[in-house]
Amino acid sequence: MTLKTHIHSAPLLRSWDISDSPGHVCCIAMREDLILLPSFLEEHPRSKVRLLLMPDLPANNPEYIRFSTSGGMVAIPVCGLQGVERAANLEKVILCQPGPSGAVVTAMLCRCLTACGVRGVYLYAGRKRGFGARKALPDFYGQNEAGLQKVYGLLADEASREVYAARIKALTMGEAGYLPLSAHQEYYHPLVRPQYGDIMLDGGVSDMVGAQMQFAQSVGETGSIFGFEPIPAMAAIARKKLAAFPQYHLQTAGLGESTGQVCFKNLRDSSHMVLNPDAGDSILCQMTSVDDFVREHRLGRINCIKLDVEGAEMLALAGSRQTIVKHHPKLIICLYHKPSDMIDIPLFIHELVKNYALYVAHSSCVFTDTILYAYPIHG
Repeated sequence: MTLKTHIHSAPLLRSWDISDSPGHVCCIAMREDLILLPSFLEEHPRSKVRLLLMPDLPANNPEYIRFSTSGGMVAIPVCGLQGVERAANLEKVILCQPGPSGAVVTAMLCRCLTACGVRGVYLYAGRKRGFGARKALPDFYGQNEAGLQKVYGLLADEASREVYAARIKALTMGEAGYLPLSAHQEYYHPLVRPQYGDIMLDGGVSDMVGAQMQFAQSVGETGSIFGFEPIPAMAAIARKKLAAFPQYHLQTAGLGESTGQVCFKNLRDSSHMVLNPDAGDSILCQMTSVDDFVREHRLGRINCIKLDVEGAEMLALAGSRQTIVKHHPKLIICLYHKPSDMIDIPLFIHELVKNYALYVAHSSCVFTDTILYAYPIHG
């Protein structure tokens, strides 16, 4: 299938536009989101909810959950997510909160459903659309066709080509619902992930260290992780949270093309470099390059590099040339911060080292978390 055909045929997998025509549906919700079920029943009286799936259903769960509606009492059969096979002939509706937390929970549910073979779902967050929309870029494909085609041709499998084409469509339409979610979690492709004994460089930490704790567990006691966070206050918090993992070594520095100091916009979870040092909430931070760090610390091997550095991925890669050419590490590189990264990052890696198999996967219900995974093919 060509890229253009793949883009045209990409389906909308998560839609907020639930049909009002009569139909039988299966609702899927965490317990905290069940408060949305009565309003769903009121707004869609012609939809008959035949089954309710609750991933966090208590062990002593009831067989039915009853709700009072304007049409009377409704009793709905309920079971855990393993009961999805009972819903094979039902439209799936995920009940979710409209904000960021709802997007995270929905992504988790969609990953579970993907593993069960369910791809297309409706989303319901009350009377307001919840998440997944942004300004459309209708000219993105036309203006970048040659580069997009080249990257598409380099991807190693059909799943990656599907995600790549779907992201192009999502950007042109301003709708993240076109993006298929991987069954695996962010940063953990089946082939490209931190593994036991790895020496890993972790670019982009912040003070929310859930992923970093998991990385530390993955490399184990025989591995080492060197993490990089440029904002001193965030690095201090992260260092305390990671104290239980002696294999994780946090550096108060960012990753860039060279070593020096740059000005950062100091934000809660998306700090990034700025050109104007007089900008409000800015702070001067230390930077290093991967090549300088590896040389200064005399690291004999690098097995994995992860970069989630808020749009500075190309700069960090430019400062990693020698390390990538010499060590051929697994690469986990975010593609979602800038549309141009969809072209620039894969082509940079391919031109630097030809024997990488390139994969693309997506793991959220919004535009974040589209990631390039590069696996070194030895021999």
